[in-house]
Amino acid sequence: MGQVKQQWIEDETRGFSLPDEKYVCGDHFDDIYLQQYIQEHSNSGKCEYCGRKTQVIDLRDFMEYAAEKITDYYGNPGEESLYLASSFYDDGEEEIPGFKRVGSFVSPSYADNFDSTVELLYNLDLITDNDQLNKDIEDCFILDEWIQHHPYMMTEGQELSFMWKMFERMVKHEQRFTFFKKPEFMGEKLSEDNSLMDILTELGAKISEYNLCKEIDIATELYRCRFLDAGERVEFFSEISSPPDNKAKQSRMSPAGISMFYGAFDRNTAVLESSPDGITTSGRHNVGRFKTKTKLKVLDLTDLPQLSFWMPSNWQVIEFLYSFRNEITKTIMRDDRIHMEYVPSQVFTEYLRYIYRNTKKEKIDGLIYGSSLKKATSSNIVLFYNQRTSADILELIDIT
Repeated sequence: MGQVKQQWIEDETRGFSLPDEKYVCGDHFDDIYLQQYIQEHSNSGKCEYCGRKTQVIDLRDFMEYAAEKITDYYGNPGEESLYLASSFYDDGEEEIPGFKRVGSFVSPSYADNFDSTVELLYNLDLITDNDQLNKDIEDCFILDEWIQHHPYMMTEGQELSFMWKMFERMVKHEQRFTFFKKPEFMGEKLSEDNSLMDILTELGAKISEYNLCKEIDIATELYRCRFLDAGERVEFFSEISSPPDNKAKQSRMSPAGISMFYGAFDRNTAVLESSPDGITTSGRHNVGRFKTKTKLKVLDLTDLPQLSFWMPSNWQVIEFLYSFRNEITKTIMRDDRIHMEYVPSQVFTEYLRYIYRNTKKEKIDGLIYGSSLKKATSSNIVLFYNQRTSADILELIDIT
């Protein structure tokens, strides 16, 4: 067998070929993990795409790393035991919930797939600022349709997303107060594929695994706003801190009757968050400026690891954490109705407050989350302290 034919067979088997020897620098890539890989495997030389003398890597070595990582996760739809669309659908227009067409095949709707290599490379942030470099990268790949390997088996991240959606539906529409008696919440595995437990336990495990809890220093300033009725005055700590238990309204992280301290890290955001419509700031209002009297341990959902296919840890799980954060902080219309949309985040918050413990087996004091308001200039914080106990951790500096 000739050497050329042997090389072709090897390339077909692994799904990619290697380019000619060229040298490229990391400045052409936006992804920080790709830049880091190039930096760690580079030598001094000249980039053949921009002409600069800098740290460069042989494109063959880089593409061997990148293509192997891609083909470890994605492959040919024709080799993944998918059903033929012609045997699944009655006609070309039919749609079936939970499934989608992938070329001439059909796959579960959750499976990642791409109709072209260019689409794949864009999705994985493997597109650069140089057209010739983009062509050299694209030319390495033999396939032009891609799907995740084992598409009928969810990845861990996909299964976590599915579990959260099922949990949302359950606590909003089916079983709100006794869900913990379901088998998966009694220490039984919910899945054999990824060996996952209930979604709250899994969330707690990911919070610990990725060190998402942080410590807020003493004397950190927090702001809380209260809009006033005609003739109303606010002068004391109890009037601007957490509301009395019997006057606590439903909020994003707490149901009616459960008092917590909601604040922000700057005045502007505190005012917007307390505004009746999230926009108007001209009504009569007071802003309390507080400082923490003790160190506080909080879950910080605003500081997730930067998401990337190229990150060394499980990127699908990080992707789930981003979608989870988006779900519990999404915009909800402000009115006096009881919002079922709040229920999942309220249950999650109660889990954090009473069940979750950090890596040091300590309970946490609250949660930092991003504002859903466009004009907000800081993050929000909710502390698990009512009107009486908030005085143990906060000192009022002034009311303006």
